[in-house]
Amino acid sequence: MVSQPGLVGAPGTPPTPAPYAQTAPPIGAGPAGWIPDPPRQLALWATILTGAFTAMTVLSAVVAPQTVEALKDTLEGALDGSATGATGFDAVGTLTQFVGLASFIVLALWMSKVRSNRKARGEDVTGPPAVEWWGWFIPLANYVLPFLGMRGITRGRVGAGVLLGWWLPFAAYWLMSVAAQIPLFGAIDFATGEIADPDALDVIVPLTWAQAALLVVSWVFLFVTIRTATAKDDQPVH
Repeated sequence: MVSQPGLVGAPGTPPTPAPYAQTAPPIGAGPAGWIPDPPRQLALWATILTGAFTAMTVLSAVVAPQTVEALKDTLEGALDGSATGATGFDAVGTLTQFVGLASFIVLALWMSKVRSNRKARGEDVTGPPAVEWWGWFIPLANYVLPFLGMRGITRGRVGAGVLLGWWLPFAAYWLMSVAAQIPLFGAIDFATGEIADPDALDVIVPLTWAQAALLVVSWVFLFVTIRTATAKDDQPVH
């Protein structure tokens, strides 16, 4: 009887492997030389959207004087009952919020993809798991947790100095955003319900410019971080 490949061979010889038989890669780690798909598209859109959010913040600084005057009119109108509807500045602010939300989502998706790729390659990834999603929403701790997440997924690829160049200006931008709200309270006399010092709102203009400058610096380092980490995600495992 003639033996068939992969079934029975001559007596005393091992079975012949079936042609084109392949061994499945181990779960959780690829074989040597295996390269997972790098998140190029996510990197591109994370760069574009975070850049768009930064550009819109700069635009907000450019029109800040007009925005402050419109705010004064709105506050005075709210007190005497002559307040008008939403202005063009409100529309810009709303659009900026939507762009900011979209940039956060895509950046988190990029971070998640880098994390999963490194794990699939058998690399150790430090930092809290999935912190790129939940770490932004923990009061006070959100000034540290996203940085730890980024440090964990880019360790060995992006220097700590570059990451600090991204995170420290961004954290300062957040603080400046809170500081820009304080003049609103100083402009109103809550005892009488009247505008006590409209000129107190003028400080919002330099604060807005400070926010824009900080965010530009932060975005430059974020761009370097995304580009470098994505490029090194395209290297084979040895």
